[in-house]
Amino acid sequence: MPDFKLARTLEGHRLDVRGVIFPKPELIASVSRDCTLRTWKHLPGSADSQYGVEWAADVTYQSPKYLNSIAWMDDTGLIASAGLAQSITVSSPGASQVPEYVLNGHDSNVCALDYNSGVLLSGSWDKTARVWENRQCKYILRGHEQAVWAVLVLAPDQYITGSADKTIRLWSGSKITGVCTGHSDVVRGICRIGEDRFASCSNDGSVRIWNFSGSCLAELYGHSSFVYSLAYSPATDEVISSGEDRSVRVWKDGECVQTIMLPCTSVWTVAVNSENGDIAAGGSDGTVRVFSRNDKSWATKEEMAKFDEQVAGYAISANEVGNINKEKLPSHEALEVPGTKIGQVIMVKTAYASVDAYQWTGEKWAKIGEVVSGVGSQQKQIYDGQEYDYVFDVDIQEGVPPLKLPYNATENPYTAAQRFLEKNELPLSYLDETAKFIEKNTGGVQLGTQTPLEDPYGARYIPGQPNSSTTYSQQEAAASSSSSSQKRVRFSLFPQKTFLYIRKANIPMLIKKTQEFSATKDRSASISSAELSEASELLAASDSGLNADATNKVAVLALKIIRQWPAAEKLGGIDILRIVVGGLDDAETVSEILSVIFNTPGIFDVPNNAMMATRLFVNLFQTELGKSIIQQAGTREKILDQARALVGPGMSKLMEVAFATLLLNFSVLVVLDNDVETAFSVIGIMAEYLSVVKDPEAAYRLIVAFGTVLSISSPEIIEAGKSLDGTKIVHGLKETFVAEKRIQTASDDVLQLLK
Repeated sequence: MPDFKLARTLEGHRLDVRGVIFPKPELIASVSRDCTLRTWKHLPGSADSQYGVEWAADVTYQSPKYLNSIAWMDDTGLIASAGLAQSITVSSPGASQVPEYVLNGHDSNVCALDYNSGVLLSGSWDKTARVWENRQCKYILRGHEQAVWAVLVLAPDQYITGSADKTIRLWSGSKITGVCTGHSDVVRGICRIGEDRFASCSNDGSVRIWNFSGSCLAELYGHSSFVYSLAYSPATDEVISSGEDRSVRVWKDGECVQTIMLPCTSVWTVAVNSENGDIAAGGSDGTVRVFSRNDKSWATKEEMAKFDEQVAGYAISANEVGNINKEKLPSHEALEVPGTKIGQVIMVKTAYASVDAYQWTGEKWAKIGEVVSGVGSQQKQIYDGQEYDYVFDVDIQEGVPPLKLPYNATENPYTAAQRFLEKNELPLSYLDETAKFIEKNTGGVQLGTQTPLEDPYGARYIPGQPNSSTTYSQQEAAASSSSSSQKRVRFSLFPQKTFLYIRKANIPMLIKKTQEFSATKDRSASISSAELSEASELLAASDSGLNADATNKVAVLALKIIRQWPAAEKLGGIDILRIVVGGLDDAETVSEILSVIFNTPGIFDVPNNAMMATRLFVNLFQTELGKSIIQQAGTREKILDQARALVGPGMSKLMEVAFATLLLNFSVLVVLDNDVETAFSVIGIMAEYLSVVKDPEAAYRLIVAFGTVLSISSPEIIEAGKSLDGTKIVHGLKETFVAEKRIQTASDDVLQLLK
């Protein structure tokens, strides 16, 4: 039987793909942390290509929070999806975005779904599973002690559930009929095998085969980390698994017959089409990939070569393969000897003293990555293919696998904390605690070195609780620092060297309002349905990368709105430009946009329009082109003059945050360019704004911006800060935000600079 090979790469999701289904050869659906349910349909092509020329994608549902579970309702042709919003949404495939109906009842994240025989089964972090029939909750299955991560419907009244409590439970109606034990960690997935067996996978790295009486028939080992997902291929009687070790594995008669490596750390989900046996896999790179044994379905040689190159170039942490003695590793000559089994991995030393990892496919050794240093002195950790000084485990709930918090010593701890909270949709009220956790566990690190004071690899942090799991105390860190003659310093917030952007958008509402306003316009000023549909698709995919040609087309529509629609209706056009400006690659287009923004009546005299225009200015800092245009004296002065005119006590919260972010980005630019002239301009605006700011997030960004400008190597800037009553203003800010520790800390640093 031939190996599976890449058939198609489906790109469109902006974040991790957490669930995928493959109900028909021509239909795939996926859910993601980007809060969307997408359906993928392949367009008819030549007789030589099973999948046609391409797959067309639709955003079927836009959730307010991230999605992580999906199920195909075969008798109705509908798709159930669920996630952090706690509700289950049932939708028709396509671009409707309006659900057929919604099921409510769970009290926490709905992380598992399955459907069979008219019954929908859901599992949740609330420790229950729920049985839904005819749009009603028929049973609540209680008994698990922790989150229910896996569910399976055997028959209308027969169910199986797996949990973070390490057990699998068999149910008849709402009664427990059996408990399967054996896994030593969280049970993550369950799938049915034929008429009398099922399989389970776990964070313990194993796949187990069971009969319906609860007896374990086999244990399958091969994955080197968590195993997240399972699927069954009835045509070949094979089990497919995927996990945290970058792999999809194919199991036949208890043996791994193929290992497919992917260029992403987490392969969260896998599905099999029962008609043709093809595999769909979704991972942490936001991509769905299809693999097939049918050579007519395979991707082009160019696409396969690109995929192989991505896999081969992926960085593998030394922590994944253990301690390595390069001197004892074989050279590339070892690749001339066939492997002993499929999936075998060996490491070889290159001519450049680096280490490559190769895997035996059954026919050849395929490069699967480059091994880089792991944790320890002067070593880095790998997370999602990138190197970091630290990768912390963060427990968000008992029984739930920890989230990863990556951090580099050159970063602002608050920037890393905010990025982590936003990515995982955790409350920003944890910002101070998370940043302080980072500071505490990297305490004593002197910038410019790579030596952590403790081993953070096993450190875990639970937001809202004190950290008690570090392995190296602050006192020991201080002693170590002293003994090595290193000066122990508190991590300074200044200067900030990272630009911030405001990318979050409610795309469905934006398109809906634009459609409503367009319907009232004559033909010359209206936007067609086809144009809106194209714009919607581009905007939904904006975070994963923007095609310049398509972006320019959408920008033209936005400029049409701004130029021709009344002031009260211009907001959508400005918002569209704010979203896509990072994808524009033509200086003339960007300059035209700024000209329209500055010269069109009804923008800066309408508060919401002014706020959105300020966000547009903020996002200009995303690209080198945008920064180069901002650095032009005329453009910079216009933006700063407009910013100065906006300062006042009546600013809304959104306006305050947008304005503070703009000034923060200017402060970063000032430091990077050592631009004293611009520093004088922005510091005056900051001092005036610090006196009236009310929102704590805006105040924090503003005080960091103020400190960043003051940290530039110029005594004149410090004197300017003093002459503007900077000391008095900062003391006033401390009094206003006495309960905000991060503002207190940043303000104290600014006062030190002003001494």
